[in-house]
Amino acid sequence: MSFRFKEGLNTASIIGLLGTTLSLILLVTYGTQYYIDRDVVVSSETLADKKTEYEITKLDAEISRIRSDTAGSLFWLKLIALFVTVGGAIGGYLIGQSRTTIAKLNFENRKNVDEVYQSIVQELANESPILRAAAAVKLGAVLRSFPAEWNVSDARKEQLIQLTKQVLAASLSIETDPKVLKTLTISIALHKPESSDELVNLRELDLSGAKASDAYWAKCNFEYADFYSANLSQVSFRKSNLSSAQFRESYLQGAVFDEAICIKTNFKLADLRGASFEQASLDSVNFENAKVYAVRIDEAHFSNTPDCQVDISVDGDGSQLISVDDWLAGEQS
Repeated sequence: MSFRFKEGLNTASIIGLLGTTLSLILLVTYGTQYYIDRDVVVSSETLADKKTEYEITKLDAEISRIRSDTAGSLFWLKLIALFVTVGGAIGGYLIGQSRTTIAKLNFENRKNVDEVYQSIVQELANESPILRAAAAVKLGAVLRSFPAEWNVSDARKEQLIQLTKQVLAASLSIETDPKVLKTLTISIALHKPESSDELVNLRELDLSGAKASDAYWAKCNFEYADFYSANLSQVSFRKSNLSSAQFRESYLQGAVFDEAICIKTNFKLADLRGASFEQASLDSVNFENAKVYAVRIDEAHFSNTPDCQVDISVDGDGSQLISVDDWLAGEQS
C-alpha cells in the first residue's frame, strides 16, 4: 500500500506568496491614485484678483495636503502600517495552517503505516500455517528493504526494524509448525548491514525458548543475546559474534561455532554434544555442567576458562563428569 501525501506550502513559498500579494496591492493602489490625481491642475497665472489668487493658493495647499495623505509620505507610512498589520496576520495564519496541515498529514501517514504493520503482525497468529509463513516473509521483506513508500522518519524506521526483529524472535518461541519456524529463522536475519564486512545486527535479542533447529545464522552479531533453553541443534553460528551471549540450558547438539567469537559466552548446562568449535575464539567461556560428548574443538583458542566440570557421557546423564581443563587438554591432544 502506498502512502504518498502532498505536503502544504513551506515557509519560503508562503513568504514569496505574501510578498507577491502585497506588491500587487501596492501597484493597484498607487496606480489608481496616480490616474485620479494626474489631471488635477490648479493655476492662478491668468488671474489678477488678489482674493481669487489667495483662494486658489489655499486650494492648492489643500490639494497638496490631500496628495500627501493619498500618495505622499503619509500615504506610504499608512500603507507600510497596513502591510505590517495585514501581512503579519495573513503570513502568520498561512504558516500556522501549513505546519498544522503537515502535522496532520504526518499523523495520518503514521496511523496508516501502523495499521498496515499491525495487520502483518496479526497474521502471525492466524490459524493457517501458510498465512503465518507469508506474514514472516513480509516482515523479512521489511528488514531486507524497508518500504520507501511508508515515508517515515529515520528514527521511526529504526524503531520498526527493531520491533520486527523482536516480533520474529518472540514468534520463534511460540510457533510450532516446522516450515513456519524455518521461515522465521530466515526472515530474522535478513536485515542487510551497511557494509559487506559487517555482521547482521541481532544484538540483545531475547531468543529464550526459541525453536530454531537447523537455522543458518552465520555472520550474525548476537552480542548479549539470550538463548536460554532454546533448541539450537544443528544451527550454524559460523563466523558469528557470540560475545556475552547466554546459552544456559540450550540444546546445541551438532551446532557449528567454527571461527565464531565466543568471548565471555555462557554455555552453562548447555548440551553441546557434536558441536564444532573449529578455529573459534573462546575467551572466558563458561562450560559449567555442559554436555560436551563428541564436541569438536579443532584449533579452537581457549583462555581464562573457569574451574568447572563438564559431562562427557554419551547419554548426557551426568555419569562422567570431569574438569573442563582435563576435557580441553584431552580433546586438544
